[in-house]
Amino acid sequence: MPEKEPIRRRRAGYGLIAATVLIGLLLWIGALWAADAWYENPWKYPAKVGSHTTLMLMCWAFILATRFRPVEWLFGGLDKVYKAHRYVGEAAFFLIWLHPVFLAVAFSEDIAGFFRYLWFSGDWTRNTGIIALAAFTLLVVLSIYVKIAYHRWKRTHDFFGLLLVVIVVHAFISGGEIMTFPVLTVWHGAWVAVGLAAYVYIRLLYRFVGPQYDVVTAEVSDLGDSISEVFLEPVGRPMRFRAGQFLYISFDSDAVTEEPHPFSISSPPESSRIRLSIKRLGDWTKEVDNIKRGEPARVWGPYGHFGETLFKGTNTPAVLIGGGIGITPFLSIISAQAFANRSGDTTLIYSAPTREALVYAEEIKAVAAKLPNLRFVPHVSDDEGFIDRGYLEDLLGRPLSEHGFFVCGPEKMMDSFRGFLTKAGVPGSRITMEDFNIR
Repeated sequence: MPEKEPIRRRRAGYGLIAATVLIGLLLWIGALWAADAWYENPWKYPAKVGSHTTLMLMCWAFILATRFRPVEWLFGGLDKVYKAHRYVGEAAFFLIWLHPVFLAVAFSEDIAGFFRYLWFSGDWTRNTGIIALAAFTLLVVLSIYVKIAYHRWKRTHDFFGLLLVVIVVHAFISGGEIMTFPVLTVWHGAWVAVGLAAYVYIRLLYRFVGPQYDVVTAEVSDLGDSISEVFLEPVGRPMRFRAGQFLYISFDSDAVTEEPHPFSISSPPESSRIRLSIKRLGDWTKEVDNIKRGEPARVWGPYGHFGETLFKGTNTPAVLIGGGIGITPFLSIISAQAFANRSGDTTLIYSAPTREALVYAEEIKAVAAKLPNLRFVPHVSDDEGFIDRGYLEDLLGRPLSEHGFFVCGPEKMMDSFRGFLTKAGVPGSRITMEDFNIR
């Protein structure tokens, strides 16, 4: 099973980001050296490292948000891309503080002067920097550290493009080395142009030119445990997808807003209709049952590489673990013809707090009855406790390191699995997680 390939690609993706940051810093040092324009105050060096690095990382954050196929492939799935997007954004946020803090140290003689430097004054170069820092702080807190409704969370991202413009204005009027040395002007100017183009694409153009397909709502039903099933039929060309992938959907319905939302596809690729299994948890999803048959919708995708290595490694024993609504990609996977062609044994564990919450148990049993290599294990955590290393070792009867693991569920559940599977000697290349909470 070639599980190492996605990890290598993901490392290459992070390496590419780091390399561009390093190149920018080397160009900066090289420009200072060539012009013999070294700073007299050494505190300016960490300040400049913060500003140069942050500018580059912000541009990368926009690129990672575009949902471009090559970027998704490089990181091994859109959920992994969005993780990288978050990490890069957080790194940019913390690094930007190097700039004002060390400049304040450089230009202040005492504590009072230090804090005065970090507040508004008659100097609009500093004022634009303070505005950018305050806006950056507010947006990062709202988009990462505060739990808000999905549509409001999406709205916070609309302002990051304006933030980048403010930062560019600050760099322009400050007349620093980015504007002084042509090599830095060209380098950072090119990246800012790419970053802003990526921002315009995903925020304004994606809805019109992204990989989209027209569909119509064929059926909406309440399955129980606050789960709605929505069946979609193509209008015109159908969307081709692989088992385990997901899509974004926007309904033209009075029941919900047109804001696109991501959902795993729970039907196999061979099905004539696309099935979405939606847990009614938030303001938007709780109204899904009110979507009417015949109402049009638009889908974008497909996205994701979950299960990719499962189908490539047909002989390796595999363990699929779905927690709650995290079972949805596995419904697509086990019903696909590609899965029926697997020769290796597969154990599917479907875990939920109560037996009533195992709403797809009968469907999975019916599929398992037709596939001799598929073993279905329902798990009720309220009765049996949480799944841990001991549970899996007793269930599988062989070392965990001999299996490939595919896990989709709540974040705490996946963190727990990653921890004890690693301690059990399972290589990271054999542990595949799908994070359905893309934020």
